[in-house]
Amino acid sequence: MADELTTTLTHAVNERWELAAAEIASALANQLAVAFVGSASSGKDSAIRALFGIDFGQIDPVPGSTDRIRVAPVDPAGNVLVVNAPGFGDVRAHVDAAARSILDQIDVVVYLLNCDGGATIDERRDLDGIRALNRPVLVCLNKIDLIRPHQREAFVDATLAQLGVARKDAVVTAFDPMPALAPEPIGVESVIRWIHHHLDANGKSLLFAKALRNKAAACEALILGAAKRAAVAGALPIPGADITALTAIQVKLISDVATIFERRIDRDLVLFILGEALAGTSKGLVRWGLEAAKAAGYLPGGQVVTLATSALGASIAAATTYGVGRATVAFLSRGTPMSGPELREVFDAETERFRTVVRDRPDVIDAG
Repeated sequence: MADELTTTLTHAVNERWELAAAEIASALANQLAVAFVGSASSGKDSAIRALFGIDFGQIDPVPGSTDRIRVAPVDPAGNVLVVNAPGFGDVRAHVDAAARSILDQIDVVVYLLNCDGGATIDERRDLDGIRALNRPVLVCLNKIDLIRPHQREAFVDATLAQLGVARKDAVVTAFDPMPALAPEPIGVESVIRWIHHHLDANGKSLLFAKALRNKAAACEALILGAAKRAAVAGALPIPGADITALTAIQVKLISDVATIFERRIDRDLVLFILGEALAGTSKGLVRWGLEAAKAAGYLPGGQVVTLATSALGASIAAATTYGVGRATVAFLSRGTPMSGPELREVFDAETERFRTVVRDRPDVIDAG
């Protein structure tokens, strides 16, 4: 049955490989504009630096930018643009057609509020104006490190109520915290996941991930997105199951992770990663999936096991995909080659960890 799975994997990878490459090329040819809006003290430059690893003040702006609004490229090709503005209320009258055109093409808005000063009526008015653009808007309650820990929860609830913002569209952050209060930026990973989720629908999430400074967080967002899609597919990567749909998701995931790491991979490497993780392992998720199927009353063996519409199938598909993604990250981030057993060890550990998370928090793979 292992040979049958290997044959099925090879066929599925061969079918999907060129399509995945074409999809990546198309995604990277897009243009993405992310706007950072807020007062001069809100931390826009720090947010841009924490996310993209660039000093915004040292980048040549797009022609038409002024001291009230600056538009600058993140990447050499100029496909990812960042917009730095105090607000959108009276900006359009102060920029020429080039910058005004970019404002019309903004994909996501990150609105920063300085927690040290709290929310004001003007900020609520400005935020309402931004939301009128009908773009995804994330509110970052920045400099949260300046609020005493025992007061933060109440502060967040009160501030979001003042702004009329749902908790799901807000993140507490400290992009440039005081070293004595927090050694590392706070909330960056959550911001990345929120933006990634809202860019996934228009095919710009990979372009965003590739431009990020934190490659680990960029890959994690991609992997979680793929795991959720795998849960919807509900396929089982075990002998006898139809794995075509799931393999398509995993081939694209491996290719996406390689793009983030700026590593060239070929079809044989994709087959190696999938084959070693799925076909070669004798423990971990594959064995767990078979045992779980039996315990649930299904009849594996000579018959095909189909759990496409079950919660069990969704969990297995999502955890497998997560494990493949994490194994790919481990493989590509190492300076030395990774053996099959080493790759399988990562796969088994990550799928088991994800399975435990899903057991405790089923919403992790809730596609809604």
